[in-house]
Amino acid sequence: MQLTPADAQMYWLSDRMPNDQFLLFCFATGAGVDEVREAVRRRTDVMGKLLCRVRDVPRHLDYPYWCPRTFGDDLVAEHRLDDPSWGNVQDALGALVATVLDARVSPWRLHVFTGVRGAPLCDGAALVVVWQVSHAFADGRGATALARALFGADEPPASPRPDRGPVAWEMVVRAAARFPAQVVRLARSGRRAAAAARALDAATAAGEIPAPAAGRPLVGVNCDPGTERSVRAVVFRSAAFRGGGHTVTVVALTAISVALSRFLETRGESVPDRLGVEVTVAVGAVGSANNNYRNVGVDLFVTESDLGVRAARIAADLGARRERVTDPLFAQRDAAAEHVPAPLSRFGIVRYASPRPVTVTGNTVVSSVFRGSADLALAGGPVVFSAGFPALSPAMALTHGVYGLGETVTIGVAAGSRVIPDLDAYEQMVRDAVAEVGAALSPAR
Repeated sequence: MQLTPADAQMYWLSDRMPNDQFLLFCFATGAGVDEVREAVRRRTDVMGKLLCRVRDVPRHLDYPYWCPRTFGDDLVAEHRLDDPSWGNVQDALGALVATVLDARVSPWRLHVFTGVRGAPLCDGAALVVVWQVSHAFADGRGATALARALFGADEPPASPRPDRGPVAWEMVVRAAARFPAQVVRLARSGRRAAAAARALDAATAAGEIPAPAAGRPLVGVNCDPGTERSVRAVVFRSAAFRGGGHTVTVVALTAISVALSRFLETRGESVPDRLGVEVTVAVGAVGSANNNYRNVGVDLFVTESDLGVRAARIAADLGARRERVTDPLFAQRDAAAEHVPAPLSRFGIVRYASPRPVTVTGNTVVSSVFRGSADLALAGGPVVFSAGFPALSPAMALTHGVYGLGETVTIGVAAGSRVIPDLDAYEQMVRDAVAEVGAALSPAR
């Protein structure tokens, strides 16, 4: 089976801009890596979909193929720390999130930290695992579903390994045979996309579809993050995010509006009136693509001093952005990309220059994913919380992830170490902001 154009683009983009996902799960157990490896091996015997790798077409004349591989010890990597404290684990995670998988070997790897002391909400030793997943293999929702199957209490859903696929010369012959038809389909879909774009513009002008968010001025964290990373997983009880009738995502965005504003002020920066965030929004699946999401710009309304009103305005703006990108016209406008021949698509990614932008969609990224009930287990230990750390980019040195699991919510923060050398201070700002917003939205207020 071939990678879809959307997934192939994520695969090729990883060479220029690391975009792997890192799903952290903390389990209350003192189990060792051998127990973890055996548990994962048993699950992957059933979940054949996980035993795969990418195979490139010669000279990239066509989109790559998924092909099978066998389970090996390389898929479960142990990280031994002289002092496995929670603080040292987070330091090690900073180095880990700067890495990129070679999907030609495997699109995923499980990193294991055993005997962790002082992990949030854990009284004894904890097992911390981080599932690193290539974005070509899954988006946030897909990676969460696979992780839940991998660590679930029930038997995982069975799936076959991919077929062996064609050999090199067959790939080239197929690519040559497909190219003329792809060009014809691209021309036809391009005309339909142009018509959809005109209809989208007309509907926007008529007020039938919300207008897109305008670009926002850059702030100090909208810069090259450098090569070194720092991360923090800020764990809360989910009760801290219940208030005002808002979703966890909206409460988290409101808290980030407070924390980010204060952080910029401590750096001596003026906070722009239009401070905003780039939020990932799930959209309907396109064919068999693994990646089905859009990034939208949401205003944080930092000039609104009443946090209850601010949360309501953030919720309304997020709703408007979601309404726009989930409209069928939006998908029809972009459908032509599914028919671009692979050489043209890869050429655009490899040769694209990324100059410093004049404006950004958001001053920080926020990815929010609900990872389900806390009924997961690994090596005999129940899950305690989950976290994650969205990738940085050339104009984004600070990102946030919001992850709900059972009765916990974790805000994962990732930053370029040279841009934010003291992430502990920002972590405390996030903690204080969540408490402040929770108090403001409390029914007893």
